[in-house]
Amino acid sequence: MSRLPAALIALSTLAACATTGDGAGDSSAALTAGAPSVDRQARQRIGREDMLTQMAFWAAEYQTFPNDIEAAQRFSEALRKGGRADRSVQIAAEALGRFPEDTQLLTTYGLAQIASGRPQEALRPLALVARAEPENWRVRSALGAALDQLGRFTEARRAYQEALAIQPDDPRVLTNMGVSHIMAGEPEDAEPILRQAAGLPNAPAEARQNLAIALALQGRFDEAEQIERIDLPPAQAAANMQYLRSLLSDPRRWGDLGRPH
Repeated sequence: MSRLPAALIALSTLAACATTGDGAGDSSAALTAGAPSVDRQARQRIGREDMLTQMAFWAAEYQTFPNDIEAAQRFSEALRKGGRADRSVQIAAEALGRFPEDTQLLTTYGLAQIASGRPQEALRPLALVARAEPENWRVRSALGAALDQLGRFTEARRAYQEALAIQPDDPRVLTNMGVSHIMAGEPEDAEPILRQAAGLPNAPAEARQNLAIALALQGRFDEAEQIERIDLPPAQAAANMQYLRSLLSDPRRWGDLGRPH
């Protein structure tokens, strides 16, 4: 379903889950005396650059500082966001061999596994972080996304409810919960949740796009297309509606909305 910006609906909201803190541990602890020093200012500035530039920067940092936990975590995260999920898994796994209890690395590894289409492999690391960090609502939302990919919708929604208990009315968590209902073939249940998400301050575009999907799957194409046009060119919105019309002929394909193509 590559034509839909919301095609990765369960995954698209994971960007909010990527950061569990401001840093990735104490990098200096991993550096030896006489080694090149870390340019902290450069590391702070790179977050304002495009993703390809960030990937190149962190690749160089990881090569220069292979035992630096921050370089490994940030490189893996940049790879995932840049569409290199398999490589992201590899880098995070290598770093976990040296820092097996680091919660940011565990989270990054879990997110990369979800992005790679291996949600089963994400469950253990994300559950470990959830137990270690009772107030980490982002990792609970990510855990819900992994469970949704496995078709374990009841458990996924329980994870989202836990996230919302910590961070009430978070639009990204609500979007994930709405997506869970879409993936289960329940667009009528998804609609009010996604309307709530879309109406909140700082609502992501995914909230509106998935609301449009929920409406279209109920046959309300005109309303859905108007919502899509908030974020998309008219031609693309119309093409998306045409695709969604085809899904109505076979509701069993609704699960395709949650699979990357």
